[in-house]
Amino acid sequence: MVLGCMLAAVLLTTILIIIAIAVRQNSTALAQEKFLLRNAWQERQRSILTDIRDYAFWGEAWEHLHLRVDKNWAFTQQNLGPGLYQEYHYEGVFVVDGSGRTRYAVINGQLSDIPLEAWLGKQSNVIVQQARAFISEERALVKNTRIGGSPAIVAAAPITTGKVPGLSMMPGPPSVMIFIDRYTQNKLLALGNSIGISNMRVAVGPQASSMGLALAVEQSEPVQIVWDSGKSGDHLLIVTLPLLALTMLMLGIISRRVIRHAMDNARLSDWRFEQLRQSQRELSDSEARFRDVAEASSDWIWETDARGVLTYLSSRFTAVTGYDVAVQLGKPIDCLLISSSQPVSEWMQRQNSGSDRRTLRCHFHSAQGEERICSLVAKPIEIQGNKVGFRGTVSDITLEVEAQARIQYLSQHDTLTGLPNRHRMNEFLSGKLQVQPAAAQPLVMFSLDLDHFKPINDLYGHAAGDRVLNEVSQRLRVCLGAEDLLARQGGDEFILLLSGLTSDEEIEARCHCLMDEIRKPFNVVGQVVNIGASIGIARAPQDALQPEELLRMADIALYQSKNLGRNRWVFYSPEMSEQLVQRREMERALSQAVTRDELRLFYQPRYSLHSGKMDGAEALLRWQPSPPALVMPDSFIPLAEETGLIIPISDWVLQRACRDALSWPDRFYVSVNISPVEFCRGDLAGRIATILQVTGLPAERLELEITENVTLERPEKALLIMQRLKVLGVRLTVDDFGSGYASLGYLKAFPFDGLKMDRSYMKDFPHSQQAHSIVNGIIGLGKAFSLVITAEGIENAEQFAELRAIACDEGQGYYLGRPMPAVDFMRLLETAEQNEAINETGQPG
Repeated sequence: MVLGCMLAAVLLTTILIIIAIAVRQNSTALAQEKFLLRNAWQERQRSILTDIRDYAFWGEAWEHLHLRVDKNWAFTQQNLGPGLYQEYHYEGVFVVDGSGRTRYAVINGQLSDIPLEAWLGKQSNVIVQQARAFISEERALVKNTRIGGSPAIVAAAPITTGKVPGLSMMPGPPSVMIFIDRYTQNKLLALGNSIGISNMRVAVGPQASSMGLALAVEQSEPVQIVWDSGKSGDHLLIVTLPLLALTMLMLGIISRRVIRHAMDNARLSDWRFEQLRQSQRELSDSEARFRDVAEASSDWIWETDARGVLTYLSSRFTAVTGYDVAVQLGKPIDCLLISSSQPVSEWMQRQNSGSDRRTLRCHFHSAQGEERICSLVAKPIEIQGNKVGFRGTVSDITLEVEAQARIQYLSQHDTLTGLPNRHRMNEFLSGKLQVQPAAAQPLVMFSLDLDHFKPINDLYGHAAGDRVLNEVSQRLRVCLGAEDLLARQGGDEFILLLSGLTSDEEIEARCHCLMDEIRKPFNVVGQVVNIGASIGIARAPQDALQPEELLRMADIALYQSKNLGRNRWVFYSPEMSEQLVQRREMERALSQAVTRDELRLFYQPRYSLHSGKMDGAEALLRWQPSPPALVMPDSFIPLAEETGLIIPISDWVLQRACRDALSWPDRFYVSVNISPVEFCRGDLAGRIATILQVTGLPAERLELEITENVTLERPEKALLIMQRLKVLGVRLTVDDFGSGYASLGYLKAFPFDGLKMDRSYMKDFPHSQQAHSIVNGIIGLGKAFSLVITAEGIENAEQFAELRAIACDEGQGYYLGRPMPAVDFMRLLETAEQNEAINETGQPG
């Protein structure tokens, strides 16, 4: 009875240990498979995000899929056609316009009229709206979704002009481009096979979520992905449990026979007692062997004697290494497994019989000559406290090590050029700068950005641009030393970290080398293309000792280099940071000027030189961020034009001027200056029409002053805008005539109503014969084109009298009236109504 209980306890303990190890192996395998699948899915999301940014933030897509839908360009010419399905496996490609209508769709590589809602349902509107929210940041979004029971990745981005200046604009929200990567059963199987997971599929019916991977889907239940896990623990149970059960069954039968016949067969008692002891020893050896095997989680099992000579190899050994078991038995384990740190046999001798599990990474050469990396687990075999040998397992981890090395490489290098990326550059820079300032070696950072690179992508495609970037990276290496680093930041921006340059002359010599290499012609699709580069230079420890600060200062110097005309290099100086801070502070304050009611309008009266009566006034903008100081427009209008704030500021000026003019007598008009940037980029005619409708001011009482230079760039577009303005009924006047570079022919080609002479002509008028002739000629030219001629800058009575004598129509200047606030101008209007005529001396009353 006691022996039976002991055998049952031993059997139960052994089974529990084996089951526990098997469960642990299964759990480890499942966790590894989840990790691989999650990384593969995230990599696919990053890939589709990169693809949609390349297509959506593209000037050609703006022209052919937003301003108009050109299916010949998109599909037939395969700019956004079957290639996205055949090469990138995107089952759905959609373009949704500003009204939410699907304007372009490619389903499984074929043109289709199916709308986006038919695939995504109610989610389509949410995705489109969220994508449009990224228009100012030029970012895209990527989400998981469910289509017909299958998981899918959806990426969406607003279509923008990219970096192409001067493209036509269209009112309303931007169009949105959507890519859909739908994972059918076949694609799931292919994805699983690529990462070593078999029979991957979407879960049907109730299944345990711990056995698969749940993909989160917005506003819906997660999609559960399951597969057939490679359960190595189950294989261990299949091998060991039957053998253990058979052994214990045999021992039970023997024990039963011993107990039954012990009293009856006394003559055999001594022999049976010896048999029982032998059986107990065999049972102990078997328990130790199976316990070690269960703890090892092996690919193949081995045993050696005390000297490290192989005495046992499992059958799995041949399948893994290609060697025959019989050939290897009797050879030292050091002949098979090699460790770079020490001989395997020496490492085994230091192992003890404790519970700690230690592994040794080593390698071996298979029968095919391949070097394989493995993980060795060893435990000593002890009899009565003496080591008589070792046993353990060897796991082939070659693929795992290679995958980790690949991941490590990709995390630190640019996939296009193979150069170190920003992460690797930061590590390198930190290592160089992590010293005491007194011991720091000179380090120079070049922030290099290619000039005129964007047109290459636009004209020849992204593939040609990638080839140029690769060639640029090869050329830049020519100018590097052994301890220098070249990294790609992204796009067409590179960072160079150079050591050992102690003087400005050495730095500039390196800049000359870089410029000379980049200026060499590039062969792009059989065409010779030339580009340049702008470089910003920061030095350590002179400028900074922190990686982030050094990079920021190099970027500031690069920004200054581009502002100075590109194709040059600029050293960082502290004044650049101060100027940038001041500029950003002014930009921040200016962006809030409208909401904080800090803008003011002053009015300068304009008089008819024939009648002496006031005809109207010019609205002049002032900024008052803190009373009583006023900021003149020359100080902030250029910044507003550069940052895009000119549009809301101009809307405010137009609305305020029209509302103020509505309170004037009907015969008075108001004149407003229009910025060239606003004229070219904004929907000027539409905005003017809206403002006239909202304020109620008659269109003929609004005059727009436009500089002559707006006709130089894209004259056809300028003419179209002016014609739309004339349809509204507003007056158009050439502002500062004679200060630009337009030809006289544009006065005939464009529908102007008036002409304002630049104030510079009044400086020597009328005493200078040359100035007098020029002014007289401009007046005659305006009369020839039936234009109303206005003279600016009238400073004295003599100029006033002479201009009236030579038939100038209108005038304004300090002599006639200074710019004044709206309240003061209203009082002037009341006086003008009471006194219409000028006095006897020819001066205004």
